[in-house]
Amino acid sequence: MALLRKSVLKILSAVNYYYRTVSVFHHPGKKVFREPEMIIFPESEQIFLEQCAASFNHEPDYSRGMWQKEISITTLKNATLLGNSGALVLHERVVVESVLDQRRLSLSSAWRMPAFMLKKRKNGLYAAIFHFPWAETSNYHWFFDCLPRLYVLGKTVKEPLTFIANANMPQFQYDTLNFVLKKFPHIDVAYIRKNEKWECENFLMPSFVANNVSGYLPKDISSFLRNKILKGYRIEPKNPTRKIYISRSRATKRRIKNEKELLLVLEKFGFEVVYPELLSYREQVQLFNESRVIAGPHGAGFTNTFFAQNATVLELHPATAVKPHYFLLSKGLDFNYHYLIGSEADEKLDFGIPVAAFERKLQELV
Repeated sequence: MALLRKSVLKILSAVNYYYRTVSVFHHPGKKVFREPEMIIFPESEQIFLEQCAASFNHEPDYSRGMWQKEISITTLKNATLLGNSGALVLHERVVVESVLDQRRLSLSSAWRMPAFMLKKRKNGLYAAIFHFPWAETSNYHWFFDCLPRLYVLGKTVKEPLTFIANANMPQFQYDTLNFVLKKFPHIDVAYIRKNEKWECENFLMPSFVANNVSGYLPKDISSFLRNKILKGYRIEPKNPTRKIYISRSRATKRRIKNEKELLLVLEKFGFEVVYPELLSYREQVQLFNESRVIAGPHGAGFTNTFFAQNATVLELHPATAVKPHYFLLSKGLDFNYHYLIGSEADEKLDFGIPVAAFERKLQELV
């Protein structure tokens, strides 16, 4: 029976189909560099976070506080990195912490999705931070799930290390990765393709820093990353005076149904309407760095608030999907965060915003 089971596992692993998981939370090779810390929110912020939690059946619920994760690195022997997901496999089991948590694992291409992949053996010391499918092209997941883990590696590992990156990363990820790596000359880069899996003799797995649906980062980490990226793009800080509205009218979902009415109000208050997807990434970073008020519907465009100097944020939410990502990003940066909740979302997550309430909110902010 044991022999049959072993044979089945070998066949399944040959096509990268895994149905078992393993946690390395208590692994003897784990070193904790920073203990977890509870972040407590004042009552006014708890009200907003309660609305967020209720939108998603209280998974997660940060209204009574949020645990900032421990920061750790776990040394694993003969771990296999899957190029199609960034997940690690140890003894034919997927390491849950390598894709953040069980929920993300269940949605990941590392889990029960057969794929023929070329296996390569790698001797030496390796590490990786990429995270599919969420961070493959996403700026949000790149800056909050991935790059903070590189900071952890660079600050704690002093011996020569080969860092494994996605061979097909978009240009903004390639650029910002190299801006950060300039600080760590002992780290070399090797590129893995989606149809490859690398069995690494020694693998360092840095913990995720940010929580699920949260852009909150500890200040030393956010300051380090912001400074490296602003310097890399050669952004000269100016007095932030711009007021911008991030439009999603060119997107396929999460649009404002009555945006034309809102634009008339925005014009009255001197706002620029911006479409980040039409700008180079450097132009996006510069735009947000020069902005003192940032408004718009919830979406990935708010990620660039990370590069603002000291902004006031106004985020618009549908009543049925209030999300805490950018409130928590603003909280970590000590930015003023405001929100307005509109109608229920339709099947495309489009929703309306009451014009009078929107105008009152802008009056309050500017």
